[in-house]
Order: sequence, then C-alpha cells, then structure tokens
Amino acid sequence: MRCWLLLVVIMATLRQVEPSLDLYVDSQDVKQLLGVSSQLWYVHNGTVNKYALGYVVVVPPQVNSLTFCWQALHGKTMPYSLDVHIGNHEALSKPVYNISDRGLVPTRPAAWTLRLACTGKLTTQVDVTITLQVPMNTSLADITTLAILRKKICLRDSEVEAGGVSVEMVEARHSTTVVYITLACLALFLVVVVVLAIVNHINSNKTTGRRTGSSQRSTSGNQSSVAVRQDVPNNQRGNIDIGGIGKTSHSSLSEMRRSPQPTNTTTATTTTTTGSPEPQYTDPRQSDISAKLTGLSVSRDCVQLLEVDQEGTFGRVYHALYHSTDQPHPVTVTVKTVTDASSEVQRSVVVSEGLMLAGLSHEHLLAVLGAVVAPPESPPCIIFPASSQGNLKRFLQGCHTLVTREVVSVGVQVLQALAFLHSRLLLHKDVATRNCVVDEGLQVRLTDCALARDLYPADYHCLGDNENRPIKWLALESLAHKVFTPASDVWSWGVLLWEVMTLGQQPYAEIDPFEMSAVLRQGVRLAQPINCPDELFKAMTFCWTTAPRERPTVEELIIYLTNFQQHLDRYV
Repeated sequence: MRCWLLLVVIMATLRQVEPSLDLYVDSQDVKQLLGVSSQLWYVHNGTVNKYALGYVVVVPPQVNSLTFCWQALHGKTMPYSLDVHIGNHEALSKPVYNISDRGLVPTRPAAWTLRLACTGKLTTQVDVTITLQVPMNTSLADITTLAILRKKICLRDSEVEAGGVSVEMVEARHSTTVVYITLACLALFLVVVVVLAIVNHINSNKTTGRRTGSSQRSTSGNQSSVAVRQDVPNNQRGNIDIGGIGKTSHSSLSEMRRSPQPTNTTTATTTTTTGSPEPQYTDPRQSDISAKLTGLSVSRDCVQLLEVDQEGTFGRVYHALYHSTDQPHPVTVTVKTVTDASSEVQRSVVVSEGLMLAGLSHEHLLAVLGAVVAPPESPPCIIFPASSQGNLKRFLQGCHTLVTREVVSVGVQVLQALAFLHSRLLLHKDVATRNCVVDEGLQVRLTDCALARDLYPADYHCLGDNENRPIKWLALESLAHKVFTPASDVWSWGVLLWEVMTLGQQPYAEIDPFEMSAVLRQGVRLAQPINCPDELFKAMTFCWTTAPRERPTVEELIIYLTNFQQHLDRYV
C-alpha cells in the first residue's frame, strides 16, 4: 500500500514539473501579415496546433521582421534549439534573430524577432522554414520539432543596401549603364525595322499564291486547319473536329461566332457597335446579405455539430445534423464555420462568401439550407446539403481513376452550373475543383468559395497587395487588371478540366506566382496530361486564349463536349 501511495506521489510530482510552452504570434503582427486581428497560436498550454504549423503565411514586401511570443509555463524553464532555413540565398540575405541558436525558454512572457532582408536582386517568393526544437514532456531526450513556415516576398531593387560601394560610384555606374542601354535600344530598333520591311515584302509577294490555292487546301480531306496566331497558346489554333460529327451543332470551336462580351464588371451600362446595351455581370459576394438571410436564418439549437471533416487555421467544416422545422427527422448536412478565436472580419467573409449562391436553385449548384448568425459575437454557421463523396479536389487526389467519359461528364456539369449563373448575370470568379462537391454516380455541384483560402492555402497567393487570390486559375486579364467576365470564368473552367484529367494535380506547380503574368503573356500554358485525347486538350487550350473575345462561351463548350461524349459512346 505504501509503495502504491509513493508511486502516486511521484507521478503527481512529475505532472507538476512537466515542461509546458506557449508559442504564438501577437494579434498586431497577425493583422500586419494576414489582415485580421487575432492571435496565431502554434503551441498553447503545451498543446501543438498542427493546423497552424501547416499553414504557410505570406510575408509582404514591406514587412522585414517577424516577431514571436513565447513562455515556458509553470515556472519551469526548458532548453530550445533554433534554426532558420531559406530557399533562395540570392533573393534573401541570411536571416538574423535576436536570440541565440540554443538556450532556455524564459519563464515570463517574452518576444524574439527574426529579420528577413531581401537582397533586391530578384522578384520572387522565398520559402523560409523556422525550426524550433523543445522538450514537451518530462524526458529531456524526447524532443518536439516545431516547423513554422513563411513565404517572404522579395522585390527587385527594393531597399538594396550599397554594401560598401559609395553613392558616387553607384551613380557613375548607373549613368554609364544608361548610355549603353540607349545605344543598344537604338540598334535593336533599326534591326527590327529592317526585318519588318523584309517580312512585309515577302508576305505581299506570297498573298496571291495563297489566295489561289485556298480552295484546294480547304477540300484536301478531314485534316484540321491550323492558322498561326500570337494570341493563342503555343501559337496554334485549329478546328477541333471529331470525325466529322455534329456539323450542324458547332463541332468545330474555331467556327463558332461569339457575340462581344463585356470588358469590366462595373455597374455602368455600355453599348455595343450595334447600339444594344451589353449585359452587366455582378459579383454575388457583394449582394445584400440581409436580404439573403431572409428565410435562411435559423436558431443555433437547430444544428448539432458532429465530427470535423476539414480544418484550417481559422475555419472548420463539420459533418452535422440539421433539425429543420420542415422535416420530421434531422438530416445530415455539412456546416462551414470558424473558430471561437476568429476575428469579426473573418466571420463577415465566411457569411458573404458562404451565402454567395443563396436563393439560387440548380441541380449542379450546391444550395444553402440555412445560416446561424446570432448572436453576432458567436461564430456563424452556414448549412449545406451533405455530399456523399465530399470535396471534388480531395476526391480526385484519393487515387480514383477516371475514364475520359467521366472527365467530360464532370466538365459538362460544371459548365451547366456556370451557364445558369451567367444567365442570372452572376460571375463565380473562383472556378476550381476545391469549390465543387461530388456525390455517388459522379454527380458534381459547383459551390461557394467560403473557407477555400484557409483550407487550401497552397492554391492562393498574395502578390504584395494583401489579397490572396487563386493566381494559377485566373485569366490573364483577371490576374493583371482584376477584370472579370464570363470569359474569365471559362478560362478557370479550363484549368478545372485539367485538374480533373490529372486527378487533382497542382497547375503550374513549377512556376513562381510572381512570374505567372509574364509567363502567360509569353504564351506558356498547361501541358497536355497523359492519356488526354487531343480533342479534349484543344478545348482546354481554347479556354486559355489571351483575348477574352476569342474564347468559346459556356454554351458552345457544352455543345462541343456533348457531341464529343456522343462520339465516345458510339465507338467506345
């Protein structure tokens, strides 16, 4: 009995002296990085937040230092080891921090700072990994490794230090460089003028020959006609004609004549050359939330949260039960919400984005069943019908094999949802597999984009404007000028189809987000996936045409893919 009591006393004593840690980023620094006033906890009372550690925080160009707060709890100090690794030494100088590489975590709240100074040589994002090793239990030999991830944005020639070179020498070198650049530009201009003159002379001599042979070439068989155009991916533009099917249904996308589309999303009314006003498309996120909540607001008691399906730094997606007054029994639903520590801004964004499709009814759009928004200080809950297979991107990444017929079916279903939105003069602006759900029989529905930035942080990037955007899904005009039209939704749909064909791979994975705009202007596009039919890939590339007016409309794509599907069913 005495031995048992002694063992209990020893265990209690060990629990009292067990090391514990707090590690977090203060709300003021989080607001500077993410635009929200909320503490970002990595370790709280000794509990590690693996979701926060997995979230890559982007550090804007104007932020050159990171501050972390920490404390060893219960008055018990603990040793630590700190290491900082950067992915590009040419763009980012060696990090400097104001604590030693090894030491003891203080027993009182304290802060330490890491300085990240760009060299000014490159414009890029640099991966920064901050590794902190601490013992999180009674055994000092059992070490816990905390890896904090950052992406530092560096700009070329931004606050570059002279590094021992005098100001006079720098100015002299700059003046000499300007002279050489001016002479080089003048020489290059003269060469271009000469080349253009030669090309114009050759083309004028060949024009007659081309015209006389055009009728013979047009009847030379079923080969696709290819015309070189600079505004088409890979400088290739051809008729997509599948074995001569559907001639009366626009089987060739290049033969479809599209009506002009608007070039902006403002509320002003524009007029076409024919005098008829162009339709003005709006962003459903910017509509009146209070009007959408009419008839959707339900009591918090109607929702019973079950297990967590997805979790990010601030957002959560639950499996839940919904006790509706219209149903005698509770139904299984999906609920999007945020944590108790979320800020007012985060809660507002979840409501506005979660209700963007509220009031719309279509078989390929995910409906909104209800919303819990009271009391205002509590996390809001947006209620959706449950889907048997969950998120489409996660479904694709689960090693599920799709045949071409299934890929086409998914693409057509999303197009039908977009056609419905565009008929209501609404734009989605974030068409991607992460914003779709899937049910049995590969039935797909397009959803809102609430929590997408938090749940899929690798799909969104900030280019220094403190706005996370789906950079690698955006059309060139949307990326460069923030212009959105139905044609930009078509571009994103083309990337979605590529995702489906590659089973959820990351588009443009090898390209830096900062370089996307320049790369797209150069004509670079996604490569043809393995086992992707040429006809299907050509449909994708048409969606990525530089000029918005040259892209097919949603209706034209539906017709083309429907004909392609019929062709597959006939011969496969």
